[in-house]
Amino acid sequence: MFHQVSRFVSRFRDLEQQEFLHTPEEERQWRALKDKLIAPHSIEEQPYSFGRSCVAVASLYPQAGASFIAANVAYAWAGKGIPVTLSEMPNAISYYYFALDYERRVHRLANPSTPAPLLLMQNNHLRIQIDPPLLQNESSHIDQAHWLLRTCKATPFVVIDVSSRWREEGTAQLFELADEIWIVFDADLARLTRLLLVEPPPSWWFTERKKIKLIANKWNDGLSRSRVMKKIEGTFSLWGPESGPVKVEHTLSLIDSEKAGEAQAKANLLLEQFPEEEHEFQSLIHTYKGRLL
Repeated sequence: MFHQVSRFVSRFRDLEQQEFLHTPEEERQWRALKDKLIAPHSIEEQPYSFGRSCVAVASLYPQAGASFIAANVAYAWAGKGIPVTLSEMPNAISYYYFALDYERRVHRLANPSTPAPLLLMQNNHLRIQIDPPLLQNESSHIDQAHWLLRTCKATPFVVIDVSSRWREEGTAQLFELADEIWIVFDADLARLTRLLLVEPPPSWWFTERKKIKLIANKWNDGLSRSRVMKKIEGTFSLWGPESGPVKVEHTLSLIDSEKAGEAQAKANLLLEQFPEEEHEFQSLIHTYKGRLL
């Protein structure tokens, strides 16, 4: 064994001393690589290109969780280094103004270079558009297309919190312009059944059907059984079986009430206070070929 190792070492040293001649092409490649490594700009990070996308998040009824999901998903996306704008419907009294204690945060986080009322969070990757109630100047009509175009200019990704205002005028146009529509409902199945039975289906339920993703919030393992899910999907057929079968695409577990309460008491988003809960929203984080959109 010792002699074999000795021969190997000797052979290695002999090869090490030999000079190897490079072909002209190898020499060119070597010089190009060397120049690239010593160039000053080579250490700069290359800008990442993001595809533009707009998601509208709506609850079928109040307290189902649209604002909770929209805000925390936007926060999670921004935490990945993706520039995100979170906004509410125009001419709405802002929920985030109160939920995030805007007046306390604005002096520290607002961007003084822009006249738009903003909170900047997640290393300034998350822009939350907030209209303070006292400064609101409501108009009788808002051009949704123009408003959304201005909103989408700032960042490649936009999350619109529609909340439970899906019946209002202008929502259908907003849904038409959005790339995805997330419809949120919770575990109050009696309330869901009553709404689907009593409320006539909105026009966008048919015209934008391919964009719609149903999200079951405050869920548990028992409700996720196939028998229960089929019953829920069958209940949605009350809004027109002719439009085809309905499928619940995502479920979010009921968040620990103590954590949710503590975050609310401190005027924080859940993930701002408890980043370890991000895994609960993982199914809603888009990926394409391993990269975040």
